[in-house]
Amino acid sequence: MYDSFFLVDFYVDGTSIPDDADRTAAHSETFSAYLDAAAASCGYTGYVKKYATYPPKGPLPLPGKSIEADPGCDLWTEIANAALMSNPAFNVYRIFDTWPILWDVLGFPGSFSQQQSPIYFDRAGECADAPVFSHGDHSAPLAFTVLPRVIEKSELAVIVHGLADFILIAEGTQIVIQNMTWNGKQGFQEPIKADSLIVDGMGALGTAHNERGLTYFEVALSGHMVPQFSLRAGLYTMEYLMGFRKNP
Repeated sequence: MYDSFFLVDFYVDGTSIPDDADRTAAHSETFSAYLDAAAASCGYTGYVKKYATYPPKGPLPLPGKSIEADPGCDLWTEIANAALMSNPAFNVYRIFDTWPILWDVLGFPGSFSQQQSPIYFDRAGECADAPVFSHGDHSAPLAFTVLPRVIEKSELAVIVHGLADFILIAEGTQIVIQNMTWNGKQGFQEPIKADSLIVDGMGALGTAHNERGLTYFEVALSGHMVPQFSLRAGLYTMEYLMGFRKNP
């Protein structure tokens, strides 16, 4: 979720990916030991376990001195760079990807633009040449301002997260939710149950949790774009959002 501080959404939880997928990232024992030491020094170790509790014990603190990573604590970038060295096809949008890189009509998504022909869309022409916020965006994170009001004014609000995503990390989204107040309470009050997302014809494919008008899905084996990487789960969550399913 881009609606919280990058510090907790990217850097704190980026260190969890090598622990969960060491064989996928192919990190050496030396690099893993370095990450463990750096995470401890930066205040990242144990942060999720200590603060992302159900229910939360209060506003979650920042692990560093500001909303940005302290010097030497941008471990997300170090992990991504190390993964690309051992697997040049490493995809931050889906960490399982290896060679060959599959053809995509967009030449995307990936850790880098794919040099394929033909690419249907001219991606350079789709984006602004200059920053959208020429003087920077200094507004508060949306999880503290806009998103709670959207949930409260909607009949149903849904957040869907692929567990193989490295651009946005599931533990970071959990932290955002547990630090957000909506409909009179902060965060989810009950823990998210494992294997609670049951997709027709596929069985357990992640987790599903609903409280006070907000439903949170985590989809196993899916990267950033759930409808692309997990079609059945994407359809399932959309059917629920549109009211064709009564229960998540």
